[in-house]
Amino acid sequence: MGKQHRQALLGILISSALVLSFVAMMAAVVIPSLPVFVCAAAVSYLADLLLHSAQSSTLDRLRDSRFGLTMRFLIRQFLLLALCGSIADIDSFVVKITAVGLLLLFVLQMAYGGVLKHVRSTRAALPFTTRSLDLDALDIRRMPHPFLMSKHVRKMLHLDIPLVGGALVTMVTDDWRYVSFGGIITVWIACLALIVVLPGARNALVLPTPDEAIDELNRQLKDYRPQIALYFTFAAVSRDFMYQVNMWLESLESLDLRPIIVLRERATLRFLDATSVPVVCVPKAEYLARVEMPELRVTLYPGNAGKNVHMLQRAEVKHVFIGHGDSDKLASSNRVSKVFDEIWVAGRAGRDRYERIKHAVNAHEIVEVGRPQLMPLHRWTGSVVNKVPTVVYAPTWEGWTDDACYTSVIPAGEKLVRTLLEHDRQIRVIYKPHPLTGTRSPAAAAAHRRIISLLQADNAQRFGRSLMDSKSAARKLARIDKRIAELSERGVRSTFPDLTEEERTARIRRSRNQAGALYWSAIPDEAHHVVTERVPSLYECFNHSDLLIGDMSSVVSDFVATRKPYAIFNLDGLPDDEFRNEQRTAYASYLLDADCNGLDDALNALLFPERDIMAPYREQLKEYLLGADYPPSIVRFNNAANRLYSRGLNDFPIEYPDEPQLMA
Repeated sequence: MGKQHRQALLGILISSALVLSFVAMMAAVVIPSLPVFVCAAAVSYLADLLLHSAQSSTLDRLRDSRFGLTMRFLIRQFLLLALCGSIADIDSFVVKITAVGLLLLFVLQMAYGGVLKHVRSTRAALPFTTRSLDLDALDIRRMPHPFLMSKHVRKMLHLDIPLVGGALVTMVTDDWRYVSFGGIITVWIACLALIVVLPGARNALVLPTPDEAIDELNRQLKDYRPQIALYFTFAAVSRDFMYQVNMWLESLESLDLRPIIVLRERATLRFLDATSVPVVCVPKAEYLARVEMPELRVTLYPGNAGKNVHMLQRAEVKHVFIGHGDSDKLASSNRVSKVFDEIWVAGRAGRDRYERIKHAVNAHEIVEVGRPQLMPLHRWTGSVVNKVPTVVYAPTWEGWTDDACYTSVIPAGEKLVRTLLEHDRQIRVIYKPHPLTGTRSPAAAAAHRRIISLLQADNAQRFGRSLMDSKSAARKLARIDKRIAELSERGVRSTFPDLTEEERTARIRRSRNQAGALYWSAIPDEAHHVVTERVPSLYECFNHSDLLIGDMSSVVSDFVATRKPYAIFNLDGLPDDEFRNEQRTAYASYLLDADCNGLDDALNALLFPERDIMAPYREQLKEYLLGADYPPSIVRFNNAANRLYSRGLNDFPIEYPDEPQLMA
């Protein structure tokens, strides 16, 4: 059984125990039975704790079913009062003290939550959030300590335990002191929490006005003088979308021009990789319009989104669509791109895609700059480089609509993996799905889980439950992950508050390199890999593979840079020539159908290089898709930025306010 299946089963078992415990408490009230209620209440508290500790997806289902955390605590408290009335008397001391204590706790919980909500909403009203810019002059105070803010609802709700426990003991012993002291402890701790959080909350509310904040930001930007910006906005904010920005960070850092990153959603800062480039996040368009960058003449856009218009309205800036990967998908040749001054593509293939859209984009607006991100990829040596021939299966996701569903996971993924596992020659599989796989389609999610189960089952059969060479390697990886998490924290949570962003970025990248090297060295060479986390990266998987099997996506285009054999699924059953004509990335690929016919040809190219009939075509395709090797793509990318910046200066020379003249 795979890890995900075990976690899912554990979540089901815990949630079942939770629901049954509430049923048992209800039964205990009806009987009435104090021992049954005590046992059921203890199980309910424990199940709640386990569900939250494991971050189980069951929590979302419970919340959607109107059985969320707050509701569960309220139901348990009402059942306690009902039990008190059944066993004792509705006018008894234990009922009155319990009711008063729970009411006071509820009021204090509301006050505590209200204070923190007010702090968060007020801080969120600040015009912007930044990284790498020195805004100490604004004297923006720190938020209250993370312990007081993180998961505060769950912490405050659990303060009812002393009162609940005291009431139950009083009903057993008929001693009023237990419920009295329990109530006092509960209310006293809740009062203390509120008293402790108030000074920090008040301190955090000492904020500059929007005008003062914007003025100081403009002073900082006047000192930094940004010349080129990377602008990103996306409605659905998550780590899965921020790869569109993160893939460009190192390329941005290498430019001759002074770069800046402009984001529009505050949550994106949590998922933005470490970078030495200054970052400004401005959620509201009215504030973005007031941000002054007089030397800015080039803005790069990795994605198409509605809020791009808020930056596109800057007439003095040349606007460039750079995308987030070249592929034959419709998104790589969108008619919306005509709003940009230029479109930067990797190679001639990108130009041809746009030229096929008649009257959309002029040829002189398309610039071939290569793919700077591909510099670390290892080039094909002409033979298998791994101890065990390695196939990386990197399918795309199911897309936003069925019309844009290019994934092979649903119709062919499981069949492909089974065939590879049953091959006469031992083959190692690296499964690296798109981060969004299964987010829209339940069928894709189910197929994804089955693929993982197949690989994990094969590993378990050959290597046992644990693949790590030693527990020492696992501990080292855990320590590196912890160090990266600590380095990524900023503000009051940060363990390294004095690090500059340059130092922080260098340390994080060094730690990731260490984690990647340790990951590959700690797992047997013959073991399969399921890669769904950031370590190892997609390009590391490319470097450890001998053959790629994928779909119509930018992953295939990037892999072509290695010149290694690759195969693409032709799921529509088109004739080979027609499919290759429509999908330029398939020009040098081996083609597979939904039944995996054609896989033998691809594997023979891997195992017997003399049978690799596509080798010369891959060399041609690489230059067509990604451009020539020389000059390197990072040089072409930099030259394109410098050239366009010069154009921008010619069209809109920089104008500074006249310096005040001294009186004679």
